[in-house]
Amino acid sequence: MRGNLSSVFDSELYSSLFTHPEMKKVWSDENLIRCWLEFEMAVASVQAELDIIPAQAAKEIVTTCQSLDIDWQRLATETRSVGMAIKPLVDQITDAGTPLVKKYLHWGCTTQDLLDSALAMRIKQTLLLVRGQLIELGEHLKAMALAHKATVMVARTNSVDASATTWGLQVSSYLSELTRHIHRLDNLYPTAITGLFGGAVGNLASVGHNGIETRNNLMKALGLSAPIGMMNASQDNVVQVIQFFALVHGTLCRIANDVETMGRPSLGELREGEGGGGSSTMPHKTNPRASNMIQTLSRMGWMYASGATNLLDQQDVRAASMRVLNWTLLPESALSLSTSLDRASRLINHLVVDKERMNDNFNTSKYFIMSESVSMKLADKIGRDQGYHIMKKLLNTADGTQNLEQLVLNNTQIREFLSEEELITACDPSSYLGCNDTLVDETVAFFDSTDKFNKVSI
Repeated sequence: MRGNLSSVFDSELYSSLFTHPEMKKVWSDENLIRCWLEFEMAVASVQAELDIIPAQAAKEIVTTCQSLDIDWQRLATETRSVGMAIKPLVDQITDAGTPLVKKYLHWGCTTQDLLDSALAMRIKQTLLLVRGQLIELGEHLKAMALAHKATVMVARTNSVDASATTWGLQVSSYLSELTRHIHRLDNLYPTAITGLFGGAVGNLASVGHNGIETRNNLMKALGLSAPIGMMNASQDNVVQVIQFFALVHGTLCRIANDVETMGRPSLGELREGEGGGGSSTMPHKTNPRASNMIQTLSRMGWMYASGATNLLDQQDVRAASMRVLNWTLLPESALSLSTSLDRASRLINHLVVDKERMNDNFNTSKYFIMSESVSMKLADKIGRDQGYHIMKKLLNTADGTQNLEQLVLNNTQIREFLSEEELITACDPSSYLGCNDTLVDETVAFFDSTDKFNKVSI
């Protein structure tokens, strides 16, 4: 029956707004089962190489896993009874296998070994996909920062017109954050993809003196990092990933906030260029839907991050109740971030920048926002404090009929210290951009110095 799905991640109506196709595959049940089967095949092969189980047994386990026709209804029914899906899956492999499969499958393993290792495998896939998306968005931001290095606009602080800047410099600040996120990802990646093989209580007793070698060889076969010591009760690696996602959401939300604010008709400096966003009742209105969705997804990401530390509520060798939270926290947080990154890339790639409007908006304050520029020119002649107070008094007594240039040119006190040319230059926003070009260039160089290629493929 169509229309009976309740989650926004699976809804026929809303799924496309909350999911990214590739990320959805990573966290699908199909990929989960594939990872579990890959674990069973790998552990059997490693154990055969170490003469823990017969080589023929490993061969038949691999064959059975590769040809297994999953009975999904049975798996779901038995999972509901058991509470975990590992035993029901192992039972299906066993039922489909030979006597050697029945005897040696899942040798020395426990449910958590499969759960945590498969989780690490999917975290690996997730981080590689996210890294690629960060690079893609970074390239769009880089191109925009360079293209608008000289696009002068009003800089605003605390939502108030402040001074002059460029759109290129503002964009470069997003790029700088994004580049740091890439470095953070690279730093957390080795620990985030740590698998698990420890047996029932984490001491590898079930595989005897070959335990450490089995564990290390298994992790290598799966492309994961080997744990150091016992990690059965430890979920800090998982929490770190979700918290990292929250940091990236912070940058994406800031971009969305700025696009939304600067796109208001009263400012009109930016406009989402993808189309859509129409109102159901107001023909003139186009809503900034890309920005809105990025803001929504960011809040979802922060919600997951705030709940992630619950995973650390453990005791004894391990406890299942809080660990089960990663079944929902990780998939949903990964989907939210990947979808937001995709939306942000499209937003920046299609963003319409109105240079003329950016320049015109200096008139809103009658160029009063260039007062610091004039006061600093005065400071060179009479000191900062006196220069500041002269300008403060001038602006406080202005009647609103003149712009800054007219005011200072007609002020006899200021004209005692500054020439007409000096004052005209000081009132020109393009003359007060400081180290704008260097700041943009060093940010671009920072991004360009980052390895743009994933060294390990999914």
